[in-house]
Amino acid sequence: MKSVLIMADIEGGIGIWKKEQCKPGTPAWKAACHAITADVSAAARGALRAGARSVWVRDMHGPGYNIRPGSLPSGVRCIRGQYLKPIRLIGRLPAVEGAVFVGWHAAPDQQGSFSPHIFHKKIRWVHINGRPVTEVELFAAVLGEHGIPVLFVSAQQCVLERVRKTLPWITAFPVPKEPLSDDRAAELRRRLTHEVAQALKSHGRFGRLLFGRHRLEALVDGRRIAWTADRATETYERLADLAFFDGLAWPLRPLLLAAYVQGSRLGLRLM
Repeated sequence: MKSVLIMADIEGGIGIWKKEQCKPGTPAWKAACHAITADVSAAARGALRAGARSVWVRDMHGPGYNIRPGSLPSGVRCIRGQYLKPIRLIGRLPAVEGAVFVGWHAAPDQQGSFSPHIFHKKIRWVHINGRPVTEVELFAAVLGEHGIPVLFVSAQQCVLERVRKTLPWITAFPVPKEPLSDDRAAELRRRLTHEVAQALKSHGRFGRLLFGRHRLEALVDGRRIAWTADRATETYERLADLAFFDGLAWPLRPLLLAAYVQGSRLGLRLM
């Protein structure tokens, strides 16, 4: 596989186990930015070891300014920020052959998990075709419609157990949600590099179109909603709009998004 996209969140990162670590601008978040950058660097080294000539990183946590591009392996390109178009929040996808998901989290209905949510706390659960899903399946379905299969996911164990029901071919990399020594964190990242490389070298049969025509049901802001859609991207964007822009006129949405992103960028510059 010659071109790879690493989609990174933060809650499922190695050594990230406190909610304060996930809040942009806090001292704990600044340390977590170094941790998730180390995870992404480990995954990028695995992709390069597997023969990838082009590695892209998409920072998807909050406003999208958590990863430190200058600390990534040479030649790895990082896309930051959040966008309204062409794909909500994601923006424009690079031309790649496969994806690696690093640092993802549980869904809000997974009690006892670390920082469980889908986009925003107002979304309490999401089912597609009667099956509960996490953000991983939603993003993976969007990528699949653009010809990009997801081959590797690092996350808390409960996330992986759910995700594998929809993406049974993935290499699943469980991340403990507890304090870790520097040696233990380094060991996990060495394993992460190795397992990403193996996943990209030895991937077998995989799926791209995860849902096709599907039925969504969700609880959003106390309202039970449902719809049927032909495309996963349509469902993903409708959920994102409900989470972030519900009732907000289109002309005001870029202003809201810009204010949100700028706050994180200020915190990053002060690191």
